[in-house]
Amino acid sequence: MRIADRPFTIAVVLALVVSVLPTRIMGGVLGDVSSVMTALLNPPAHVLQVVREWLRPPHHARGPLDPVMRELLRERDTYRSQWHAARQEVVELERKLDQFGAIRRADPSGAWRLVDAAVGMSVPASSQGVVQLMTGTALGVAAGDVAMVRGDLLAGRVGPAPGRLTCTLVPIGHGGLGRIDASIVIDEAGKGRRLPVQLEAIGGQRLACDVPLDGGVLPGMLVRLRDSSWPKGAQGMVLGSVVEVVRKDQQPLRGRAIVLPAIDVGTLAEVTIKATGQDNDA
Repeated sequence: MRIADRPFTIAVVLALVVSVLPTRIMGGVLGDVSSVMTALLNPPAHVLQVVREWLRPPHHARGPLDPVMRELLRERDTYRSQWHAARQEVVELERKLDQFGAIRRADPSGAWRLVDAAVGMSVPASSQGVVQLMTGTALGVAAGDVAMVRGDLLAGRVGPAPGRLTCTLVPIGHGGLGRIDASIVIDEAGKGRRLPVQLEAIGGQRLACDVPLDGGVLPGMLVRLRDSSWPKGAQGMVLGSVVEVVRKDQQPLRGRAIVLPAIDVGTLAEVTIKATGQDNDA
Protein backbone atom coordinates (compact mmCIF):
# COMPACT_ATOMS: atom_id res chain seq x y z
CA MET A 1 0.00 0.00 0.00
CA ARG A 2 1.30 3.45 -0.87
CA ILE A 3 1.83 5.95 1.91
CA ALA A 4 -0.54 8.40 0.26
CA ASP A 5 -3.38 5.85 0.51
CA ARG A 6 -2.98 5.21 4.25
CA PRO A 7 -4.95 8.28 5.52
CA PHE A 8 -7.91 7.35 3.35
CA THR A 9 -7.81 3.72 4.52
CA ILE A 10 -7.55 4.77 8.16
CA ALA A 11 -10.53 7.12 7.72
CA VAL A 12 -12.63 4.37 6.16
CA VAL A 13 -11.79 1.89 8.91
CA LEU A 14 -12.49 4.50 11.59
CA ALA A 15 -15.87 5.30 10.02
CA LEU A 16 -16.81 1.62 9.93
CA VAL A 17 -15.82 1.18 13.58
CA VAL A 18 -17.77 4.26 14.68
CA SER A 19 -20.84 3.14 12.73
CA VAL A 20 -21.13 -0.14 14.63
CA LEU A 21 -20.45 1.24 18.13
CA PRO A 22 -23.47 1.83 20.42
CA THR A 23 -25.03 5.30 20.36
CA ARG A 24 -24.72 5.68 24.13
CA ILE A 25 -20.95 5.51 23.75
CA MET A 26 -20.43 7.57 20.57
CA GLY A 27 -23.43 9.93 20.80
CA GLY A 28 -21.72 12.57 22.92
CA VAL A 29 -18.50 12.49 20.92
CA LEU A 30 -20.28 12.83 17.57
CA GLY A 31 -22.47 15.62 18.96
CA ASP A 32 -19.39 17.61 19.94
CA VAL A 33 -17.81 17.08 16.54
CA SER A 34 -21.06 18.17 14.84
CA SER A 35 -21.18 21.34 16.92
CA VAL A 36 -17.63 22.20 15.94
CA MET A 37 -18.41 21.71 12.24
CA THR A 38 -21.60 23.79 12.52
CA ALA A 39 -19.68 26.60 14.20
CA LEU A 40 -17.16 26.56 11.38
CA LEU A 41 -19.79 26.54 8.60
CA ASN A 42 -22.44 28.93 9.98
CA PRO A 43 -20.59 32.21 9.37
CA PRO A 44 -20.08 31.66 5.63
CA ALA A 45 -23.61 30.23 5.30
CA HIS A 46 -25.06 33.37 6.87
CA VAL A 47 -23.05 35.62 4.58
CA LEU A 48 -24.07 33.62 1.52
CA GLN A 49 -27.74 33.83 2.57
CA VAL A 50 -27.50 37.63 2.82
CA VAL A 51 -25.88 37.81 -0.62
CA ARG A 52 -28.57 35.55 -2.12
CA GLU A 53 -31.40 37.68 -0.71
CA TRP A 54 -29.70 40.84 -1.98
CA LEU A 55 -29.42 39.39 -5.50
CA ARG A 56 -32.91 37.87 -5.47
CA PRO A 57 -35.24 39.33 -2.87
CA PRO A 58 -37.64 36.85 -1.27
CA HIS A 59 -41.13 36.73 -2.81
CA HIS A 60 -43.87 37.97 -0.55
CA ALA A 61 -47.39 37.13 -1.63
CA ARG A 62 -49.50 40.24 -2.16
CA GLY A 63 -53.26 40.19 -2.08
CA PRO A 64 -55.59 42.11 -4.42
CA LEU A 65 -56.01 44.84 -1.79
CA ASP A 66 -52.30 45.56 -1.64
CA PRO A 67 -51.66 49.09 -3.06
CA VAL A 68 -48.83 47.89 -5.28
CA MET A 69 -50.92 45.06 -6.71
CA ARG A 70 -53.89 47.37 -7.27
CA GLU A 71 -51.72 49.78 -9.21
CA LEU A 72 -50.23 46.98 -11.30
CA LEU A 73 -53.67 45.57 -12.08
CA ARG A 74 -54.93 49.04 -13.04
CA GLU A 75 -52.02 49.55 -15.44
CA ARG A 76 -52.53 46.09 -16.90
CA ASP A 77 -56.23 46.74 -17.57
CA THR A 78 -55.47 50.17 -19.06
CA TYR A 79 -52.87 48.89 -21.50
CA ARG A 80 -55.02 45.87 -22.36
CA SER A 81 -57.99 48.10 -23.24
CA GLN A 82 -55.72 50.36 -25.32
CA TRP A 83 -54.37 47.33 -27.17
CA HIS A 84 -57.89 46.08 -27.97
CA ALA A 85 -58.96 49.57 -29.09
CA ALA A 86 -55.90 49.87 -31.37
CA ARG A 87 -56.55 46.43 -32.80
CA GLN A 88 -60.18 47.32 -33.53
CA GLU A 89 -59.07 50.56 -35.19
CA VAL A 90 -56.68 48.63 -37.44
CA VAL A 91 -59.48 46.25 -38.45
CA GLU A 92 -61.76 49.22 -39.22
CA LEU A 93 -59.08 50.95 -41.31
CA GLU A 94 -58.45 47.76 -43.28
CA ARG A 95 -62.20 47.45 -43.91
CA LYS A 96 -62.36 51.02 -45.19
CA LEU A 97 -59.36 50.46 -47.45
CA ASP A 98 -60.98 47.36 -48.93
CA GLN A 99 -64.22 49.27 -49.43
CA PHE A 100 -62.47 52.19 -51.08
CA GLY A 101 -60.65 49.81 -53.42
CA ALA A 102 -63.89 48.10 -54.41
CA ILE A 103 -65.61 51.43 -55.09
CA ARG A 104 -62.63 52.76 -57.02
CA ARG A 105 -62.61 49.68 -59.25
CA ALA A 106 -66.35 50.02 -59.91
CA ASP A 107 -66.22 53.77 -60.59
CA PRO A 108 -62.71 55.08 -61.38
CA SER A 109 -63.96 58.54 -62.34
CA GLY A 110 -63.30 59.89 -58.85
CA ALA A 111 -66.20 62.36 -59.03
CA TRP A 112 -67.28 61.47 -55.51
CA ARG A 113 -66.01 61.26 -51.95
CA LEU A 114 -66.73 58.69 -49.25
CA VAL A 115 -68.44 59.91 -46.10
CA ASP A 116 -68.96 57.65 -43.09
CA ALA A 117 -72.30 58.31 -41.42
CA ALA A 118 -73.59 56.97 -38.10
CA VAL A 119 -77.13 55.61 -38.23
CA GLY A 120 -79.49 57.37 -35.83
CA MET A 121 -83.05 56.60 -34.78
CA SER A 122 -86.08 56.42 -37.04
CA VAL A 123 -87.23 59.84 -38.16
CA PRO A 124 -90.44 60.93 -36.35
CA ALA A 125 -93.60 61.24 -38.45
CA SER A 126 -91.92 59.57 -41.43
CA SER A 127 -92.69 56.40 -43.33
CA GLN A 128 -91.65 53.23 -41.61
CA GLY A 129 -88.03 52.25 -42.23
CA VAL A 130 -86.60 55.71 -42.96
CA VAL A 131 -83.72 56.46 -40.58
CA GLN A 132 -81.61 59.46 -39.76
CA LEU A 133 -77.92 59.71 -40.64
CA MET A 134 -75.56 61.91 -38.67
CA THR A 135 -74.05 63.73 -41.64
CA GLY A 136 -75.23 66.22 -44.23
CA THR A 137 -74.39 68.86 -46.79
CA ALA A 138 -71.43 70.10 -44.73
CA LEU A 139 -69.54 67.06 -46.00
CA GLY A 140 -70.91 67.13 -49.54
CA VAL A 141 -73.90 64.81 -49.08
CA ALA A 142 -76.65 65.50 -51.61
CA ALA A 143 -80.17 64.18 -52.15
CA GLY A 144 -80.15 60.90 -54.05
CA ASP A 145 -76.61 59.87 -53.06
CA VAL A 146 -76.28 56.16 -52.45
CA ALA A 147 -75.39 54.61 -49.10
CA MET A 148 -73.54 51.33 -49.01
CA VAL A 149 -71.87 48.80 -46.76
CA ARG A 150 -68.62 46.94 -47.46
CA GLY A 151 -68.23 48.67 -50.81
CA ASP A 152 -70.70 46.61 -52.87
CA LEU A 153 -73.92 46.26 -50.84
CA LEU A 154 -76.50 49.00 -51.35
CA ALA A 155 -78.23 50.17 -48.19
CA GLY A 156 -80.41 52.87 -49.78
CA ARG A 157 -80.42 56.49 -50.96
CA VAL A 158 -80.24 59.84 -49.20
CA GLY A 159 -83.70 61.40 -48.94
CA PRO A 160 -84.74 64.83 -50.21
CA ALA A 161 -83.60 68.09 -48.60
CA PRO A 162 -80.66 66.89 -46.51
CA GLY A 163 -79.64 69.21 -43.68
CA ARG A 164 -76.20 70.55 -42.97
CA LEU A 165 -75.40 67.97 -40.29
CA THR A 166 -78.13 65.34 -40.74
CA CYS A 167 -80.05 63.64 -43.53
CA THR A 168 -82.47 60.78 -44.03
CA LEU A 169 -81.77 57.37 -45.51
CA VAL A 170 -84.48 55.64 -47.55
CA PRO A 171 -83.48 51.95 -47.43
CA ILE A 172 -83.72 49.34 -50.15
CA GLY A 173 -87.16 47.76 -49.93
CA HIS A 174 -88.88 51.01 -48.99
CA GLY A 175 -91.76 52.13 -51.19
CA GLY A 176 -90.36 55.65 -51.35
CA LEU A 177 -87.69 54.53 -53.81
CA GLY A 178 -90.30 53.55 -56.40
CA ARG A 179 -89.68 50.84 -58.95
CA ILE A 180 -86.05 49.82 -59.43
CA ASP A 181 -84.57 48.32 -62.58
CA ALA A 182 -82.22 45.48 -61.72
CA SER A 183 -80.71 42.24 -62.99
CA ILE A 184 -80.87 38.79 -61.47
CA VAL A 185 -77.47 37.18 -61.91
CA ILE A 186 -78.17 33.72 -63.32
CA ASP A 187 -74.55 32.73 -63.82
CA GLU A 188 -72.08 34.81 -61.77
CA ALA A 189 -68.93 32.75 -62.39
CA GLY A 190 -69.55 31.52 -65.92
CA LYS A 191 -70.89 33.57 -68.84
CA GLY A 192 -72.39 36.12 -66.46
CA ARG A 193 -75.93 35.66 -67.83
CA ARG A 194 -78.36 38.12 -66.25
CA LEU A 195 -82.12 38.48 -66.35
CA PRO A 196 -83.45 42.09 -66.46
CA VAL A 197 -86.30 42.66 -63.97
CA GLN A 198 -88.15 45.55 -62.35
CA LEU A 199 -88.42 45.46 -58.57
CA GLU A 200 -91.25 46.92 -56.52
CA ALA A 201 -91.62 47.11 -52.74
CA ILE A 202 -94.25 44.74 -51.33
CA GLY A 203 -93.90 45.57 -47.63
CA GLY A 204 -91.85 44.02 -44.88
CA GLN A 205 -88.71 45.53 -46.47
CA ARG A 206 -89.00 43.05 -49.33
CA LEU A 207 -89.21 43.47 -53.09
CA ALA A 208 -90.77 41.40 -55.85
CA CYS A 209 -90.55 41.07 -59.63
CA ASP A 210 -92.05 38.96 -62.40
CA VAL A 211 -89.82 36.26 -63.89
CA PRO A 212 -90.35 33.42 -66.40
CA LEU A 213 -90.65 30.08 -64.64
CA ASP A 214 -88.22 28.51 -67.10
CA GLY A 215 -85.72 31.39 -66.84
CA GLY A 216 -83.49 29.59 -64.36
CA VAL A 217 -84.15 31.93 -61.42
CA LEU A 218 -83.44 30.15 -58.14
CA PRO A 219 -83.30 31.19 -54.47
CA GLY A 220 -79.90 32.52 -53.45
CA MET A 221 -79.14 34.34 -56.71
CA LEU A 222 -77.85 37.90 -56.41
CA VAL A 223 -79.80 40.89 -57.67
CA ARG A 224 -77.72 43.84 -58.93
CA LEU A 225 -78.72 47.40 -59.81
CA ARG A 226 -79.01 48.49 -63.45
CA ASP A 227 -81.20 51.57 -63.15
CA SER A 228 -80.23 54.68 -65.16
CA SER A 229 -82.10 56.93 -62.70
CA TRP A 230 -79.56 56.01 -60.03
CA PRO A 231 -76.00 57.45 -59.96
CA LYS A 232 -73.58 55.89 -62.41
CA GLY A 233 -71.26 54.75 -59.64
CA ALA A 234 -74.02 52.62 -58.08
CA GLN A 235 -74.64 50.50 -61.20
CA GLY A 236 -73.86 46.84 -60.64
CA MET A 237 -73.96 47.01 -56.85
CA VAL A 238 -75.84 44.32 -54.93
CA LEU A 239 -79.44 45.14 -54.02
CA GLY A 240 -80.26 41.80 -52.44
CA SER A 241 -80.85 38.15 -53.22
CA VAL A 242 -83.75 35.97 -54.33
CA VAL A 243 -85.34 34.12 -51.41
CA GLU A 244 -88.38 32.57 -53.11
CA VAL A 245 -89.90 31.95 -56.56
CA VAL A 246 -93.65 31.24 -56.75
CA ARG A 247 -96.04 30.62 -59.66
CA LYS A 248 -98.52 33.36 -60.56
CA ASP A 249 -102.11 32.17 -60.52
CA GLN A 250 -103.24 34.39 -63.40
CA GLN A 251 -100.23 33.54 -65.61
CA PRO A 252 -99.19 29.88 -65.29
CA LEU A 253 -96.00 30.42 -67.29
CA ARG A 254 -94.88 33.37 -65.19
CA GLY A 255 -93.46 33.40 -61.72
CA ARG A 256 -92.97 35.89 -58.93
CA ALA A 257 -89.52 36.24 -57.38
CA ILE A 258 -89.27 37.59 -53.83
CA VAL A 259 -86.09 39.54 -53.13
CA LEU A 260 -84.67 40.31 -49.69
CA PRO A 261 -82.40 43.40 -49.45
CA ALA A 262 -78.75 42.65 -48.78
CA ILE A 263 -78.66 45.15 -45.89
CA ASP A 264 -81.06 45.50 -42.99
CA VAL A 265 -80.67 49.17 -42.05
CA GLY A 266 -82.23 48.51 -38.67
CA THR A 267 -79.19 46.51 -37.62
CA LEU A 268 -76.55 48.96 -38.86
CA ALA A 269 -74.49 51.37 -36.79
CA GLU A 270 -72.81 53.07 -39.75
CA VAL A 271 -73.06 53.35 -43.52
CA THR A 272 -70.77 54.86 -46.14
CA ILE A 273 -72.26 57.50 -48.44
CA LYS A 274 -70.87 58.05 -51.90
CA ALA A 275 -71.21 61.84 -51.75
CA THR A 276 -71.41 63.76 -55.00
CA GLY A 277 -72.08 67.31 -53.71
CA GLN A 278 -69.69 70.08 -52.75
CA ASP A 279 -67.90 69.97 -49.41
CA ASN A 280 -69.36 72.98 -47.59
CA ASP A 281 -67.63 72.45 -44.27
CA ALA A 282 -65.88 75.68 -43.41
